[in-house]
Amino acid sequence: MTTRIKSLSFAALAAVMAVPAYADVELQMFHRWPNAPFKPYIDSVIADFEAANPGIRIVTDQVLNDAYKDKIRVVLGSANTPDVFFAWSGEWAFNIARAGRSMDLGPLLEANPEWAQNIVAEQIEPFTMDGTVYGLPWQMDGKAIFYNKRIFEELGLTEPQTFGELMQVCGTLQNAGHTPILFGSRAPWAISHYIGTFNERIVAPEVLAADYNRATGEFTHPGYVEALEKFAELATCMNRSPNGIDHESTRNNFIAERGAMAYLQYAEMGFLTAAEFPYGFFIFPEIEGGKGRQTTLQGAPQGWMISADTKHPEEAAKFLEFLISPEMGARLTAETGIISPVKGAVTAESATPEQLVAFEQIMNAGDPYIWLDTALDSAVADAYMRGVQLLLDGRMTPEEVMMDVQAAADRVRGSL
Repeated sequence: MTTRIKSLSFAALAAVMAVPAYADVELQMFHRWPNAPFKPYIDSVIADFEAANPGIRIVTDQVLNDAYKDKIRVVLGSANTPDVFFAWSGEWAFNIARAGRSMDLGPLLEANPEWAQNIVAEQIEPFTMDGTVYGLPWQMDGKAIFYNKRIFEELGLTEPQTFGELMQVCGTLQNAGHTPILFGSRAPWAISHYIGTFNERIVAPEVLAADYNRATGEFTHPGYVEALEKFAELATCMNRSPNGIDHESTRNNFIAERGAMAYLQYAEMGFLTAAEFPYGFFIFPEIEGGKGRQTTLQGAPQGWMISADTKHPEEAAKFLEFLISPEMGARLTAETGIISPVKGAVTAESATPEQLVAFEQIMNAGDPYIWLDTALDSAVADAYMRGVQLLLDGRMTPEEVMMDVQAAADRVRGSL
């Protein structure tokens, strides 16, 4: 991996690898996990770091997912910029980097190659723009259709291999009185995961690459309308009024056996320990006739960035190194269910059998397709998700949704 070195000197970074006595340094950390099991884990890691590094104190602020997306934009432009903050990869991170709000982490990787080589390289790439690494992965993730094995076995169902087979499974479930697929789209990001997946399966990779680029995106290919048509077909298998339900309720309803399937993230496996039934999961099936990649995962690494304005770059880098260490990676998977991108962290000792399968699926899926809402410019993503909400309510057609997306993409290109 080639990186430009501009933010920290090697002399300064040498101090990161030593164990100096720090003089009352306070680091501000901002993340999106105010709830269990994630916040207790982060708090315990902070306590361990502070014990090992006397003189460094970590002060945290945290808000839930959607509020975080709004608040981080505000705080990064304020006088109270956090030193270390959570980041999605892809365009979401690149937008922050273009604004000059994040530090080049290439020197940290080059100053500590043994540590850097422990991080799965493919998971660093989505934080890399023009050869410069602006963030580092803390978790690997992907999206799969989780299903209730007990219901499937009772009805003699097997994991579908194609979209047509998935629709047949849905028909059997409906005839037996089950809601086939649970879905909540009150928070629009949940929509983006479905639409991103359909785009991956139907639209050729080179077309996606051009359209997902804010400088060249047009979204005029007919495959995008086809993807929305397929999604609308799948929506006939879902619960009523998904726009009135949030994703957490979707997961809870799946756990309560109010539906047979749900499109969930691997990071949610920790919550499924409350389920009183065995579950399985499969990558979204092949779409017959699709021109896209049929075995990819919708999903991408999520991790951490260091503010370009931090007054304590060495200490912030040291904390990041600690967060993404093999020991903390193993604990992360064992205590929260999040799959660590640190090599050797996900083992039979730290992970459940289901998490080990998920880890292998991520590693075998090739380059990840980043969540649509963080892969696209925010204006284009907002038009997409708003349009699909209206599609679900029967107030827009696939063609009308894509007209709005195209208009948003035109505005973005024109603003560059």
